[in-house]
Amino acid sequence: MEDQLKLRTLRLLTDYLEYCARRPGSAPRPPSSLEAAVVRSLASQIQAHYQLSWTHYRRPGNRVEMVATAMQNLFRHPRRPNWGRVVALVAFAGFLLERPPASHTWALKEWDARVDRDCQSLVTLLCACLTGQHRTWLEAQGGWDGFCHFFRATRSRRRKAMVPFLLSCLTLTIITYLCKK
Repeated sequence: MEDQLKLRTLRLLTDYLEYCARRPGSAPRPPSSLEAAVVRSLASQIQAHYQLSWTHYRRPGNRVEMVATAMQNLFRHPRRPNWGRVVALVAFAGFLLERPPASHTWALKEWDARVDRDCQSLVTLLCACLTGQHRTWLEAQGGWDGFCHFFRATRSRRRKAMVPFLLSCLTLTIITYLCKK
């Protein structure tokens, strides 16, 4: 019997990491699923936030070992997985697969030589972690459907919180304007 969770996880990780590892000038493929679209969106936000602190990882080195170390640190006992940590880990792996700037000629040669192999190794590593060691957690969260629901619900709560906030700002602006008259 096929392991649907594992197949879906493999498809998601392959989609995102191949998206990050694509060659310059090649058009990105559209996301293969809803969860792939959500991961791409969230990961780009995380990468933008951590860009400076992650830059020193762009030196020559073993990408798989770097992600394995990050994985151990993120999920170290008593820290358990959560969706934020999962997306951060996948975003970090994607960041390591992105083509370095053209000014880094030493890194470009290494990137060209190893990116495809490293991409597949990272898919295998991350999938084994999520559908092996953390499978119970992933299933308890509703799998990738739960992932999509979690981030849709989070976005919806933010929007609902914004309405009262914006109304209070508008009210404060009106009161301030009236008081100055």
